[in-house]
Amino acid sequence: MISYELDNTRSEPLYVQIYEKIKCDIELGEIKSGEKLPSKRAFAAQLGISVITVENAYNQLVCEGYIRSVPKKGYFARTIEKSAHKPVTKELPIDTQTDENSVTENELFPFTVWAKLMREELSGNQRKLLTKPPFEGVYELRSAIAEHLKRFRNISVTPDQIIIGAGTEYLYMLINLLFGNNYIFGVEEPGYSKIADIYANYNIKCEHIPMSDDGVDMDYLKSIKTDIVHISPSHHFPTGVITSIGKRYALLEWAVQSPDRYIIEDDYDSEFRLSGKPVPSLFSIDVMDKVIYMNTFSKSLSSTIRISYMILPATLLEKFRKKLGFYSCPVSTFEQYTLARFIDEGYFEKHINRMRVHYKKCRNHLFEQMKKFDIFKNAEISGENAGLHCTVKFDTVLSDNKLLEEITNLGFKASLIKKYYHKKNQPDYHTLIFFY
Repeated sequence: MISYELDNTRSEPLYVQIYEKIKCDIELGEIKSGEKLPSKRAFAAQLGISVITVENAYNQLVCEGYIRSVPKKGYFARTIEKSAHKPVTKELPIDTQTDENSVTENELFPFTVWAKLMREELSGNQRKLLTKPPFEGVYELRSAIAEHLKRFRNISVTPDQIIIGAGTEYLYMLINLLFGNNYIFGVEEPGYSKIADIYANYNIKCEHIPMSDDGVDMDYLKSIKTDIVHISPSHHFPTGVITSIGKRYALLEWAVQSPDRYIIEDDYDSEFRLSGKPVPSLFSIDVMDKVIYMNTFSKSLSSTIRISYMILPATLLEKFRKKLGFYSCPVSTFEQYTLARFIDEGYFEKHINRMRVHYKKCRNHLFEQMKKFDIFKNAEISGENAGLHCTVKFDTVLSDNKLLEEITNLGFKASLIKKYYHKKNQPDYHTLIFFY
């Protein structure tokens, strides 16, 4: 009679363990074709488990064709015919490109803590884990985010104002659906091209607003028809510009001049202020309910943890519920409850502190390496006090492409700033973006 050792500490049910062991033995030929398996009752007694557990394992094996059931005789292994031919494989092009602005190093992710919290949730919170959350997301996570924002960003909101999404792209989609394509959106120029691409995919007209040295160009903004402005005032990508307090109030003043005007504040890397105090958010000084706040855990934890959130002004909440409240929250409740505890129990704060120390060392090491090469002489560095990148403007007669080639050959990871302009054939700016 076949016999197996079962592990009660494993997460999967016992019947799955039995199923997997029998399946493996049949595939390896340890259980021969036509061989009779133990009866359910005898097998259950031998393993010290219930008959139902064995029955569930056998039923799964029957369903998948590994064994067959013969009435009044029992269960018998089937013949598994494996192809003698090698599978046909096609050489596919390997995409080695990554989003330079979304990579978290493996050794920085708190795997041990995350696994511990996940296990505890799986064992002690099973009913909630299998309960469908409201469209806004799990309340515990929204509450944890609200408390975190109050402590670290001076943002006072209720959990009801927070909407959980599977990445910022999903939130952009919700914004598109909320306002419709009659609104004109303004995006930063240069800027993160995916934002404009997603808006354009919904047939929304986008205006590209030039950046000045303290934020978007207000004179240009006022000269065009724009309803909603999407900006990253705490640390603009790619220039690294921080929007001045005067410019922030000018933006709020622009927004209140029409009931249809709003500002989307993309606070994507606000946790990584490497020098000085964190820059106050635009949302925290808005008293007229004109700012929609967005942030993501994809930068602070990992790009593969697709959990982002937005905060809606109270004036937009009812409109959102009526128009989009039928949507289901796309983020797994397992991850939401785990992240809620990760924040509430202080692990997120500790993780961010470690990340800041790490990236500050990376930045300082980058600057030390720059000092070794003449090409960086008289170069102007900006945007280095926040985020995970800085820009360097070179004093050179080289073309941008030749400059990038020279820098790459020296072992640096960099990108041309002109590739982030939506118009092609940009002039040479002699400016590169360096990532930490």
